[in-house]
Amino acid sequence: MPEWITGKEVESKDIEKSLKAITEEVCFKCEEHSDKCSIAKAAADIKAMEE
Repeated sequence: MPEWITGKEVESKDIEKSLKAITEEVCFKCEEHSDKCSIAKAAADIKAMEE
């Protein structure tokens, strides 16, 4: 089971739930995406836990 930065174990379903919340509820839906976007960075960190 993947671990978050704090060492907490996280199930795959929790990772999926977090990614869904980021893309559907948190994202500002900008016309152009930037690598400086803190929301995109958080999503990438969470997505990396699946690997």
